Amino acid sequence: MGFLKKMMAAIGVGGARVDAQVHTPAVRIGDSVTGVLVVQGGNLDQRIERVNLGLATRYRSDDSYVSHQLSKFQVIPAFELRAGERREFPFSIPVEPGTPLSLPGTQLWLATDMDIAGAVDPGDQDHLQILPSREMEVLFQGAQRLGFQLSGSEIEYHHGRIVQEISFRPPHGQYRIAEIEMMLFPQGGGLDVILEVDRRATGVASLFTSEFEQRGRWHLGAATLSAGPDAVARELEARIRALM
Repeated sequence: MGFLKKMMAAIGVGGARVDAQVHTPAVRIGDSVTGVLVVQGGNLDQRIERVNLGLATRYRSDDSYVSHQLSKFQVIPAFELRAGERREFPFSIPVEPGTPLSLPGTQLWLATDMDIAGAVDPGDQDHLQILPSREMEVLFQGAQRLGFQLSGSEIEYHHGRIVQEISFRPPHGQYRIAEIEMMLFPQGGGLDVILEVDRRATGVASLFTSEFEQRGRWHLGAATLSAGPDAVARELEARIRALM
Protein backbone atom coordinates (compact mmCIF):
# COMPACT_ATOMS: atom_id res chain seq x y z
CA MET A 1 0.00 0.00 0.00
CA GLY A 2 2.91 2.39 0.80
CA PHE A 3 4.41 1.78 -2.67
CA LEU A 4 1.06 2.49 -4.33
CA LYS A 5 0.67 5.73 -2.39
CA LYS A 6 4.13 6.85 -3.48
CA MET A 7 3.38 6.03 -7.10
CA MET A 8 0.10 7.94 -6.99
CA ALA A 9 1.70 10.94 -5.25
CA ALA A 10 4.42 10.97 -7.90
CA ILE A 11 1.78 11.76 -10.54
CA GLY A 12 -0.03 14.21 -8.29
CA VAL A 13 -2.79 12.01 -6.86
CA GLY A 14 -3.10 12.10 -3.07
CA GLY A 15 -0.06 14.37 -2.71
CA ALA A 16 0.43 17.69 -0.96
CA ARG A 17 -1.51 20.76 -2.11
CA VAL A 18 -0.86 24.48 -1.84
CA ASP A 19 -3.35 27.35 -1.67
CA ALA A 20 -2.47 31.06 -1.64
CA GLN A 21 -5.00 33.08 0.32
CA VAL A 22 -4.53 36.75 -0.59
CA HIS A 23 -5.51 39.38 1.98
CA THR A 24 -6.40 42.09 -0.57
CA PRO A 25 -6.51 41.19 -4.28
CA ALA A 26 -6.43 44.88 -5.35
CA VAL A 27 -2.84 46.14 -4.99
CA ARG A 28 -1.16 49.35 -6.15
CA ILE A 29 2.15 49.27 -8.03
CA GLY A 30 4.89 49.88 -5.47
CA ASP A 31 2.97 48.12 -2.67
CA SER A 32 3.01 44.42 -1.79
CA VAL A 33 0.72 41.43 -2.20
CA THR A 34 0.24 39.85 1.23
CA GLY A 35 -1.52 36.76 2.46
CA VAL A 36 -1.09 33.25 3.79
CA LEU A 37 0.13 30.14 2.00
CA VAL A 38 -1.70 27.04 3.17
CA VAL A 39 0.15 23.77 2.52
CA GLN A 40 -1.96 20.67 3.07
CA GLY A 41 -0.31 17.27 3.39
CA GLY A 42 -1.59 14.35 1.33
CA ASN A 43 -1.66 10.60 1.96
CA LEU A 44 2.04 10.24 2.81
CA ASP A 45 5.01 12.14 4.19
CA GLN A 46 6.72 14.34 1.58
CA ARG A 47 9.67 16.69 1.41
CA ILE A 48 8.80 20.15 0.10
CA GLU A 49 11.90 21.56 -1.55
CA ARG A 50 10.58 25.12 -1.83
CA VAL A 51 7.47 27.21 -2.49
CA ASN A 52 7.69 30.06 -5.00
CA LEU A 53 5.37 33.00 -5.55
CA GLY A 54 5.30 35.57 -8.32
CA LEU A 55 3.18 37.69 -10.61
CA ALA A 56 2.26 36.49 -14.09
CA THR A 57 0.42 37.75 -17.14
CA ARG A 58 -0.11 36.84 -20.77
CA TYR A 59 0.76 38.75 -23.91
CA ARG A 60 -0.31 38.53 -27.50
CA SER A 61 2.04 36.78 -29.90
CA ASP A 62 0.81 36.58 -33.49
CA ASP A 63 -2.61 34.88 -33.26
CA SER A 64 -2.25 33.41 -29.76
CA TYR A 65 -1.50 34.39 -26.18
CA VAL A 66 1.61 33.40 -24.22
CA SER A 67 1.78 33.23 -20.41
CA HIS A 68 4.74 35.08 -18.92
CA GLN A 69 6.18 35.08 -15.39
CA LEU A 70 6.85 38.69 -14.38
CA SER A 71 8.52 37.93 -11.05
CA LYS A 72 9.38 34.93 -8.89
CA PHE A 73 10.31 34.78 -5.21
CA GLN A 74 11.13 31.82 -2.99
CA VAL A 75 8.91 32.42 0.03
CA ILE A 76 9.31 29.08 1.84
CA PRO A 77 12.56 27.06 2.00
CA ALA A 78 12.73 23.24 2.23
CA PHE A 79 10.75 21.47 4.96
CA GLU A 80 9.26 18.07 5.78
CA LEU A 81 5.47 17.72 5.54
CA ARG A 82 3.77 14.81 7.27
CA ALA A 83 0.74 13.04 5.86
CA GLY A 84 -2.41 15.06 6.56
CA GLU A 85 -0.46 17.90 8.16
CA ARG A 86 -1.58 21.50 7.53
CA ARG A 87 0.98 24.31 7.59
CA GLU A 88 0.39 28.03 7.16
CA PHE A 89 3.03 30.57 6.10
CA PRO A 90 2.49 34.34 5.83
CA PHE A 91 3.92 35.96 2.71
CA SER A 92 4.56 39.37 1.23
CA ILE A 93 5.91 40.01 -2.27
CA PRO A 94 6.36 43.39 -4.01
CA VAL A 95 4.44 44.64 -7.01
CA GLU A 96 7.45 46.01 -8.83
CA PRO A 97 7.58 49.06 -11.12
CA GLY A 98 6.87 48.00 -14.69
CA THR A 99 4.15 45.56 -13.69
CA PRO A 100 1.20 45.88 -16.12
CA LEU A 101 -2.04 47.34 -14.82
CA SER A 102 -5.32 45.42 -14.65
CA LEU A 103 -7.16 47.12 -17.49
CA PRO A 104 -9.59 45.91 -20.15
CA GLY A 105 -7.64 43.53 -22.38
CA THR A 106 -5.15 42.39 -19.72
CA GLN A 107 -4.99 39.58 -17.15
CA LEU A 108 -2.69 39.34 -14.13
CA TRP A 109 -2.48 36.74 -11.42
CA LEU A 110 -0.47 35.46 -8.47
CA ALA A 111 1.27 32.25 -9.55
CA THR A 112 2.18 29.74 -6.84
CA ASP A 113 4.32 26.68 -7.46
CA MET A 114 5.56 24.12 -4.93
CA ASP A 115 8.53 21.87 -5.64
CA ILE A 116 8.09 18.39 -4.17
CA ALA A 117 10.87 15.81 -4.19
CA GLY A 118 10.03 12.97 -6.57
CA ALA A 119 6.52 14.16 -7.40
CA VAL A 120 4.53 16.38 -9.72
CA ASP A 121 4.73 19.99 -8.53
CA PRO A 122 1.28 21.39 -7.64
CA GLY A 123 0.45 25.03 -8.21
CA ASP A 124 -2.22 27.66 -7.68
CA GLN A 125 -3.42 30.79 -9.49
CA ASP A 126 -5.21 33.75 -7.93
CA HIS A 127 -6.28 36.68 -10.07
CA LEU A 128 -5.17 40.12 -8.91
CA GLN A 129 -6.20 43.66 -9.65
CA ILE A 130 -3.06 45.73 -10.16
CA LEU A 131 -3.77 49.43 -9.62
CA PRO A 132 -1.70 52.36 -10.95
CA SER A 133 1.05 53.98 -8.93
CA ARG A 134 0.39 57.48 -7.55
CA GLU A 135 2.36 58.96 -10.47
CA MET A 136 0.37 57.01 -13.06
CA GLU A 137 -2.89 58.00 -11.39
CA VAL A 138 -2.05 61.71 -11.71
CA LEU A 139 -1.25 61.23 -15.42
CA PHE A 140 -4.55 59.43 -16.00
CA GLN A 141 -6.40 62.20 -14.16
CA GLY A 142 -4.66 64.73 -16.39
CA ALA A 143 -5.85 62.85 -19.49
CA GLN A 144 -9.39 62.86 -18.08
CA ARG A 145 -9.17 66.64 -17.54
CA LEU A 146 -8.74 66.89 -21.33
CA GLY A 147 -11.79 64.68 -21.90
CA PHE A 148 -9.90 61.50 -22.81
CA GLN A 149 -11.46 58.20 -21.72
CA LEU A 150 -9.65 54.92 -21.16
CA SER A 151 -10.59 52.50 -23.94
CA GLY A 152 -8.37 49.46 -23.36
CA SER A 153 -4.86 48.09 -23.23
CA GLU A 154 -2.64 45.43 -24.73
CA ILE A 155 0.44 43.70 -23.36
CA GLU A 156 3.30 43.08 -25.77
CA TYR A 157 6.76 41.58 -25.52
CA HIS A 158 9.52 43.87 -26.84
CA HIS A 159 13.28 43.37 -26.63
CA GLY A 160 13.12 40.92 -23.74
CA ARG A 161 10.58 42.71 -21.57
CA ILE A 162 6.85 43.13 -21.14
CA VAL A 163 5.34 46.44 -22.29
CA GLN A 164 1.75 47.58 -21.76
CA GLU A 165 0.15 49.93 -24.27
CA ILE A 166 -2.76 51.91 -22.79
CA SER A 167 -5.32 53.47 -25.14
CA PHE A 168 -7.53 56.55 -24.65
CA ARG A 169 -10.37 57.90 -26.81
CA PRO A 170 -10.51 61.68 -27.33
CA PRO A 171 -13.58 63.76 -26.51
CA HIS A 172 -16.06 63.72 -29.38
CA GLY A 173 -15.31 66.22 -32.12
CA GLN A 174 -12.01 67.42 -30.66
CA TYR A 175 -8.35 67.08 -31.66
CA ARG A 176 -9.19 65.33 -35.00
CA ILE A 177 -7.52 62.14 -33.79
CA ALA A 178 -8.77 58.58 -33.40
CA GLU A 179 -6.99 57.82 -30.11
CA ILE A 180 -3.81 58.23 -28.12
CA GLU A 181 -1.72 55.37 -26.74
CA MET A 182 0.75 55.50 -23.88
CA MET A 183 3.54 53.27 -22.63
CA LEU A 184 4.73 54.21 -19.14
CA PHE A 185 8.12 53.56 -17.52
CA PRO A 186 8.84 54.75 -13.94
CA GLN A 187 12.02 56.80 -13.88
CA GLY A 188 13.62 59.07 -11.29
CA GLY A 189 10.45 59.80 -9.32
CA GLY A 190 8.56 60.56 -12.53
CA LEU A 191 7.49 58.72 -15.66
CA ASP A 192 9.06 58.23 -19.04
CA VAL A 193 6.11 58.30 -21.43
CA ILE A 194 6.02 57.03 -24.99
CA LEU A 195 3.03 58.77 -26.54
CA GLU A 196 1.51 57.71 -29.85
CA VAL A 197 -1.15 59.80 -31.57
CA ASP A 198 -3.35 58.15 -34.20
CA ARG A 199 -4.46 60.98 -36.49
CA ARG A 200 -7.47 60.70 -38.75
CA ALA A 201 -6.46 61.05 -42.38
CA THR A 202 -8.17 63.76 -44.44
CA GLY A 203 -8.27 64.73 -48.09
CA VAL A 204 -6.57 62.51 -50.69
CA ALA A 205 -4.71 60.59 -47.96
CA SER A 206 -8.00 59.24 -46.61
CA LEU A 207 -8.44 57.27 -49.84
CA PHE A 208 -5.46 55.12 -48.93
CA THR A 209 -5.46 55.02 -45.14
CA SER A 210 -7.81 56.04 -42.35
CA GLU A 211 -5.13 56.98 -39.79
CA PHE A 212 -1.58 58.23 -39.44
CA GLU A 213 0.54 57.39 -36.40
CA GLN A 214 3.00 59.80 -34.79
CA ARG A 215 5.09 58.85 -31.77
CA GLY A 216 7.07 60.91 -29.29
CA ARG A 217 8.74 60.41 -25.93
CA TRP A 218 9.05 62.71 -22.94
CA HIS A 219 9.92 62.61 -19.28
CA LEU A 220 7.06 63.63 -17.02
CA GLY A 221 9.01 64.86 -14.03
CA ALA A 222 8.22 64.61 -10.35
CA ALA A 223 7.75 68.39 -10.10
CA THR A 224 5.01 68.42 -12.74
CA LEU A 225 3.33 65.37 -11.20
CA SER A 226 3.37 66.92 -7.74
CA ALA A 227 1.72 70.06 -9.21
CA GLY A 228 -1.35 67.90 -9.91
CA PRO A 229 -3.60 66.78 -12.77
CA ASP A 230 -4.14 70.27 -14.23
CA ALA A 231 -0.39 70.79 -14.71
CA VAL A 232 -0.06 67.34 -16.25
CA ALA A 233 -3.04 68.03 -18.55
CA ARG A 234 -1.37 71.18 -19.91
CA GLU A 235 1.84 69.33 -20.70
CA LEU A 236 0.01 66.34 -22.17
CA GLU A 237 -2.07 68.57 -24.44
CA ALA A 238 1.06 70.31 -25.69
CA ARG A 239 2.63 66.93 -26.48
CA ILE A 240 -0.46 65.72 -28.29
CA ARG A 241 -0.72 68.86 -30.42
CA ALA A 242 2.98 68.64 -31.29
CA LEU A 243 2.34 65.18 -32.77
CA MET A 244 -0.82 66.10 -34.69
